[in-house]
Amino acid sequence: MNKIDLEHRLQKGSILYIGNIPVYKISIGEMVDFPYGYSMCNYLINLLCMDDEKSCELSNNNSITSTFEFIMVQLYSELIALEKGQVPENTMNSLLTTTMIPLLEMIFRDDVHCNFQNMCLSIGRDNNKLLNIENYNEFRAILKERNCLMDIDGFENAENPDNEMVQKLLEKRRILREKLKNAKKNENDENGVTIADLISIFAEAEKMPLQDVYDNYDIYQFNNQFNRLKIMEDYQVNIKALLAGAKKEEIKLQHWLSKIKSENP
Repeated sequence: MNKIDLEHRLQKGSILYIGNIPVYKISIGEMVDFPYGYSMCNYLINLLCMDDEKSCELSNNNSITSTFEFIMVQLYSELIALEKGQVPENTMNSLLTTTMIPLLEMIFRDDVHCNFQNMCLSIGRDNNKLLNIENYNEFRAILKERNCLMDIDGFENAENPDNEMVQKLLEKRRILREKLKNAKKNENDENGVTIADLISIFAEAEKMPLQDVYDNYDIYQFNNQFNRLKIMEDYQVNIKALLAGAKKEEIKLQHWLSKIKSENP
């Protein structure tokens, strides 16, 4: 799928497929209502999206070469420890065996079972939908895109717009995406801007009920709409002017996000 088609499907919240495996969007509201909390949901998504090199660094097992193997080994190790009664009861809600499967079932909208013998995750009851080391990279790429964890520099640089204003807008969008990524990391920082702050700001600006934002937007959709709202506010341009190619002019930025300091491109 090319970038343009993918962007449309991500914006719409369409189902994406890994072969015959459907991958659904997770709304921000579903993340908040995750049985083990939004922070745990966000942590698990970041773990699933972790690069193979990082997984190898974290693992004490030299035979592990990928994030998928790292997660499967962790799940198996925890399962053995549970069977031997070696896991303190007060740590149950932090185990992957407790938290990871419910998240995956939310992503796939189906039952998920670990098949350690064949080193795969079985999705559904027919045993014909398997997530394994062969298709995990594709799954991880979808998850990264949907949660704004994908490096977008290559795509935006490839656009190489001739118009200077468009270049500034794209750079501003890149900076705003970085702010959202940082906001997701600052959930426990009292002085940092959190995604809850951004959602409140967006809902107020769009005159939308907060519940509608939580229920209807996943991270990608919220990031996309928030960025465009901020760009339009800052540069006081409309879509028609942008598509037509606005002339170079001095632009006075209007910063209405009190907790976010401006970063001029």
